[in-house]
Amino acid sequence: MLQGIETLHFAHKMKVRDYELDRFGVINNAVYQNYLEHTRSLFLETNGVSMETLIKCGYSPIITKAEVEYSSSLKSGNDFVVNLELTSLSKIKFIFTQEIRSLPRNTLILSAKITGTILNTSKQPCYPQSYQKLRSNLTTDKKTRTNSKISIQ
Repeated sequence: MLQGIETLHFAHKMKVRDYELDRFGVINNAVYQNYLEHTRSLFLETNGVSMETLIKCGYSPIITKAEVEYSSSLKSGNDFVVNLELTSLSKIKFIFTQEIRSLPRNTLILSAKITGTILNTSKQPCYPQSYQKLRSNLTTDKKTRTNSKISIQ
């Protein structure tokens, strides 16, 4: 958990679509990465961070490391949820922990630790204003809030 801020949890439900399968009926690892990325984007948008605005302002959000451990696989038509937790947010990097679980049994499909940064026009790590707003959204006010935010999209 981040020091001085509450951890924000986010979940997004999805369904495996037939066109995401390869000719052997298997979901390629790149498709799982797309599920993770889509959920991170929704999380950021929900919390006031627009990727389009970041890019227009000359910032380059990049993933520097993706650690993914596969436990099982999804099949065509399966319902699943992608869970996300922001576990680190600093001027140098951000870290998301994510997992994909099949529904309704809640079987772990994969767990991931995604590390990234935002580069400015000089290609140096930076902390854009929208990320400062994100951090302030996460600030714990123990007088008024005690539970983590949970959003299922």
